[in-house]
Amino acid sequence: MVKRIFEFILGVIVAISLFSSYGDQHHSRKLLIGYITSNVQLQNIITIGLIILASKLIAGKPKDYSKFFYNLFVKIFGLHKKGDK
Repeated sequence: MVKRIFEFILGVIVAISLFSSYGDQHHSRKLLIGYITSNVQLQNIITIGLIILASKLIAGKPKDYSKFFYNLFVKIFGLHKKGDK
């Protein structure tokens, strides 16, 4: 559980840092990605990668609900029995 909380907090920090900006001496505001590199294409690639990373960290592992729905249908309709052909 502690690992999951850490992943969520790290994902939120990455997401916030994507949209954080800084000001230079001329009071022009730039995103923090612009501080890392001035190449616009590389900035776009880094931004997309960090968005994917943050969403994975925030969302966590996908859960498999197939067993739950199978048991639910068995309760509703009963266990399927193979009949004679």
